[in-house]
Amino acid sequence: MSAKRRGFTLIELLVVVAIIALLISILLPSLAAARDQSKSVVCLSNLKRLGISTVLYLHDNRGLFYPLRLHTTFVNGMPQVYVNEYGAQEPRWHWFIPTGAGPVVDPAPFASLPGGQFNDDSLNGLALQMTNNYFLDPGLADARYARHIESGPYGFNYQYLGSARTDPPLPPGSDYDNFPVHEGIIRAPSATVLIGDSRGAGIKHGFHSYSLDPPRLGTEVHAAVFGPDDGGDPDGGPQFLMSPVEMRHRGRGNVAFVDGHAEALRLKQLGYQLDANGNVVPNGAPGFPLGSVASNKLWTGQNRDPIHEQLAAP
Repeated sequence: MSAKRRGFTLIELLVVVAIIALLISILLPSLAAARDQSKSVVCLSNLKRLGISTVLYLHDNRGLFYPLRLHTTFVNGMPQVYVNEYGAQEPRWHWFIPTGAGPVVDPAPFASLPGGQFNDDSLNGLALQMTNNYFLDPGLADARYARHIESGPYGFNYQYLGSARTDPPLPPGSDYDNFPVHEGIIRAPSATVLIGDSRGAGIKHGFHSYSLDPPRLGTEVHAAVFGPDDGGDPDGGPQFLMSPVEMRHRGRGNVAFVDGHAEALRLKQLGYQLDANGNVVPNGAPGFPLGSVASNKLWTGQNRDPIHEQLAAP
């Protein structure tokens, strides 16, 4: 007679289920870490591409950096709205580096508009959405901002590299705050932040994040305010209107440097001053007196911050 088939007992099944659950609990954090790491790698790759596109732009434009945003240009001393070759009015920095990356937004759908022109803010009340994946960060999960050209993932070190603001008082003999900036004054391109993960105007990733602010307000280059200057944080954060690097890649923020390389750095490595809760203190902003901690060393282009050095001296 053949032996009777013997099935699993309830205890054996429970043991197997427990082992599977244990293995899953061990593997899930590793899988999550691998997923986060892959997002960071893609982000770093995108930033490197934008860094290289900037190098090409400098080569083609007499070594002059592009502006954060160019609202106004002057023809025979008279101001007029600036329109780029794609028809974008008052374009942000993204539009200036298509070589190597392509235009930030596909301009084809706007060709039928009057004069082929469209505003960089919105079209028929809708926010302009980026179509070029090089300007996107998979680590920015909030769908409200993922493709928003004004509030997207990356900001530009405009205070030191290209502020085309025209708010008076302007520097003597200039139509802009700090534009154009020539690469010749950047003595340390490998230690000068160019573009990086931005968080907008508050603790959470907010709006106007196309600007990236240094730890200390760059008054020596005529910066009068931090990035966003016409609102607060829509998510309820402090209204100090600063747009620092956002730490959305496992406690680090990705930044590209002027020489084209990219790194993942922590807030303190970037020179930011933090309060007891780990939030950035907008050093030099109204209500936040200039202290001796915040350093713009990686932002000035000189690989040093003389004002910080003076404040920190015994």
